[in-house]
Amino acid sequence: MHSIKTAYQMISDENFYLYKVRESSEYDHFSTLSDEMILHVFKWLPKKTLMKCSLVNRRFLRLTQDETLWARMDLAGRSLRPEAVGRVITRGVIILRLAQTKIIDPIFEPDFFIRFDQFESKLQYLDLSMASVTVASLHQLLKTCRQLRKLSLEHLQLSDRVCEEIAQNTNLEVLNLALCSGVRSRGLRSLLTRLNRLQSLNISWTNLETESVAILVETMSLTILRLNIAGCRKTLTDEHLSTLVDRCPNIRELDVSDCNLLTVEVVRILNGLRELEYLSLSRCYNISVYALMDFQFMPSLNYLDIFGMLSDNQLKVIINSLSSIGINKFINSAVARPTVGTRRTSIWGLRTRD
Repeated sequence: MHSIKTAYQMISDENFYLYKVRESSEYDHFSTLSDEMILHVFKWLPKKTLMKCSLVNRRFLRLTQDETLWARMDLAGRSLRPEAVGRVITRGVIILRLAQTKIIDPIFEPDFFIRFDQFESKLQYLDLSMASVTVASLHQLLKTCRQLRKLSLEHLQLSDRVCEEIAQNTNLEVLNLALCSGVRSRGLRSLLTRLNRLQSLNISWTNLETESVAILVETMSLTILRLNIAGCRKTLTDEHLSTLVDRCPNIRELDVSDCNLLTVEVVRILNGLRELEYLSLSRCYNISVYALMDFQFMPSLNYLDIFGMLSDNQLKVIINSLSSIGINKFINSAVARPTVGTRRTSIWGLRTRD
C-alpha cells in the first residue's frame, strides 16, 4: 500500500510530466521546400504512395506526375483495368515489365490520340513475355513506340502489322520472339530490312516456313551476335546455314536445336564462325558423333550443347575428346530473353522496381 500511495503522489505532483503536448501549428513546412527537394523525397516512395500523395493538393499532383518518378515500372503478373497501360506510358516510363500480365481492352482511352496528337512513348525496354493481350491492342501499343532498344514478345500472337510497327524502332538491339505465332514472310522481311542494329534475336519455335527461313538468312542484320532459330525442324537446311555464316561471320552464340535437316556438313560450315563461343545442336539427329569431334579445331568455342543426340558412352567420348569445351551446360537458351533463372525484378539487367 505504501508503494502505491507513493506512486500516486508522484503522478499528482505538478512538477512530474508523463508527456508534453506539442503546440499545434498551421504552418506548412513543405511550402518552403523547392520542387527539386520534394521530388528527391518522392523518389523514395512506392508507386502506390505516390498515387495517394497526388490527392493532397495541386502542387503534389503536379509533382507526382514528374517523369523522373516513373522511369521504371513492374506490373508483371497483374490484371490491368481497361486503359491502364495507356495512362502508364504517358507518364514517361522508360523500363516497363508486363510479363504474364492480363491487359484488358481497350488499351487507350477512346479520345487518347485526339488529346495526345502524334504521341510517342519514351519506352526503351519493354517486356511483354507471355502477357495476355489481343493483337489489336498490341499493335496499338507498339504504334506509339519508336525508341525501343530491347523488346520481348515471347509467346504472343503477332501479325504483319505488328511486325511493321516493331520495325519502326530502328535502334532496336535485342528482340525476343520465341514461341510467337503469326510470324510470316511479309512481316519478317519488314523486320529484318529495317532493324540494321540488331545484335540479339530469338525467333525459335515460331513455325517459320521455308520462304521465311530464306528471308531470315538472306537479310539478317550484319551486326547480329546472338541468334536462336531453334525448332525449324523441316525448313532450315545446310544451305541456309551456309548463307547465314557467309553473311554474318561475327556470330558468337548460335542455337539451331531441333533442326532435323542439318547434316554433318554443318560442322564444316560452322568453322567459318571464327568468334563462335556457344553452339547448340541439340536433337539434330543427322549429325554423327564422329563429326562433332571436328569442333576441337574451333579455338573460340567454349560451350556445346548436344542434348538428346548421344548415348551415355558416346557422350563420355565427346567430353574426353573436347576437354576444353563445356558440354551440355545450358538446358534453356538465354538469347534475347529479358530474365534468366530466378531474377524477376529486372529485365536485361535493368531494375524494374525502385
